Amino acid sequence: MSLSDRLRAWLRGEDAPEATRASRGRSTGETRGRRRGRSEHPANGFDSAPLLEFARSRRGVEVYLEPRTRLYGDSVLLVADDGEYLRRPVPDPSTVRRFCSEHGIPVYDAARTGYPRRVRDYDRGVRPDRVEIDDLPPWPGAEEEPPPPPTDG
Repeated sequence: MSLSDRLRAWLRGEDAPEATRASRGRSTGETRGRRRGRSEHPANGFDSAPLLEFARSRRGVEVYLEPRTRLYGDSVLLVADDGEYLRRPVPDPSTVRRFCSEHGIPVYDAARTGYPRRVRDYDRGVRPDRVEIDDLPPWPGAEEEPPPPPTDG
């Protein structure tokens, strides 16, 4: 069993590579190449700490659910407001949606919405110009004395 086979199996979310699973599962009726159903993924094995740390340490984080492919299992892409991103495998979309609703993070389906342009800009080295509140000039009239009230006379 090569390292690439083991890596592919891990990225698909399988516990063991195909050859090992096939030799174990034939007696139980499992056929070679059978994939896990969504309900068979262990949700309690989901480590949300890296996702939460990324979301708390950056501004404007959004989550994009990436569809399962033949090579990769379900995964998410967390994108900050400046385009910095973090990609991690996840057990299933419902676990991610629950995690996002608990922490107030917006979640999108990448197959429907696509990825934001700021991700490509970040990869190319283009950084947004941020304007902080301290960089702005004072609000017009903020420091002026209010005019005295009119008097009858």
